[in-house]
Amino acid sequence: MSSSIETFSASSSSIEHPSSSTIAEESSESVPVEVTLDKDGFATVADVYRSLAPDEKAVFIIRHSEREDDVALETELTANGIQMAQDLGTTLRSDEEFTYVTSGFVRTNETANNISKGRGEVTLPKLITNYDITGNWFLKISADSLAQHATALGLKGSSVELMAHWAYEGGYPEAFYELEPRAQEFMQTVILKNLPKWSRVTIMVSHDIFVMPLAVFGSQKKVALKYHEDYHWINYIAGIAIIADAQNNLRYTPVKGAESGVIDYLALYMAEHKI
Repeated sequence: MSSSIETFSASSSSIEHPSSSTIAEESSESVPVEVTLDKDGFATVADVYRSLAPDEKAVFIIRHSEREDDVALETELTANGIQMAQDLGTTLRSDEEFTYVTSGFVRTNETANNISKGRGEVTLPKLITNYDITGNWFLKISADSLAQHATALGLKGSSVELMAHWAYEGGYPEAFYELEPRAQEFMQTVILKNLPKWSRVTIMVSHDIFVMPLAVFGSQKKVALKYHEDYHWINYIAGIAIIADAQNNLRYTPVKGAESGVIDYLALYMAEHKI
């Protein structure tokens, strides 16, 4: 079985990780809210949003919604992808103003716009384009070269398998930066730098090649995205919630906007071939 990540090129505090599968927090109404992780290590975006304390800010970094079968700049969402994004937005309805940040690709812009529509926002939101989240943040080589490198290494799962090996087990310094320091750099130079300018809640829409490593980092490698072992990959509208307290201490929760945070490619293959 083979698979490939989206291929495109782009320019390229104190941290506390969740330590259990259930995180008790306070909502803005000071009513205790439980954020529970599923068997794959994901909580729902809505639960994490409802759990935020009044003095906390959150950035939800998610993969775009389901797209057409292409990875070009102008590739659009499918009809199902549009509905998925709107359904996620419906779970986030409130009077609160959100900030929307995207990679600038059509599918990320459409995801953000449809989340906004689902929330009941009457006008299209202003979308902030951030070129750090287009895909190459963790790569020392281009995404196209990464696929070629994986093939040269004999990996049947191409770039996806190579990225999973690296994210969970390290190595491949010729192709990747080291996960934790590079993720920490992103938190400092992008998240904490921009938080004062963004709303209490920010929806950041990016791509699998960027979101998957962040989910692995934020979960301390507990989230179930080990494609190299079980063919699990990051699902559409899934990712990581970055939550900052009043002192800018950060904590992380993997999140899902759909029923599952993972795409199980083995299950899809077996169903397609009636195995």
